[in-house]
Amino acid sequence: MRHNRRPPLLASAMPPNHLNLRPGERLMAVCPDCNRWRLIRRSMLWPHRTDDGTTRCPGSAQRVIIDLTPTQWLARLAMACRQAATRRTRRIQLAPQPPTPTPIHRLTAA
Repeated sequence: MRHNRRPPLLASAMPPNHLNLRPGERLMAVCPDCNRWRLIRRSMLWPHRTDDGTTRCPGSAQRVIIDLTPTQWLARLAMACRQAATRRTRRIQLAPQPPTPTPIHRLTAA
């Protein structure tokens, strides 16, 4: 199987949530073109098709260099999760409701 002639992707340059380096599980990564999870075999993304099922995805057979250990990757993933948690608001602030007007049948004739 030939690669797609693009420069190889470094695992350290990819976002940690686009990789799966957990021990005991298959190596997987997100395809940079179709944004779907694909297996990594023989140091490249396994060949796959686009949504139409006939044409080959341009990110298919993309070389991936795993330059991280699973513990380094897990540390990067934990740090990214912590950073995302600090960006989100903890409390929803609702706007005050306007007062409801008096019903028409309770208004006095002037």
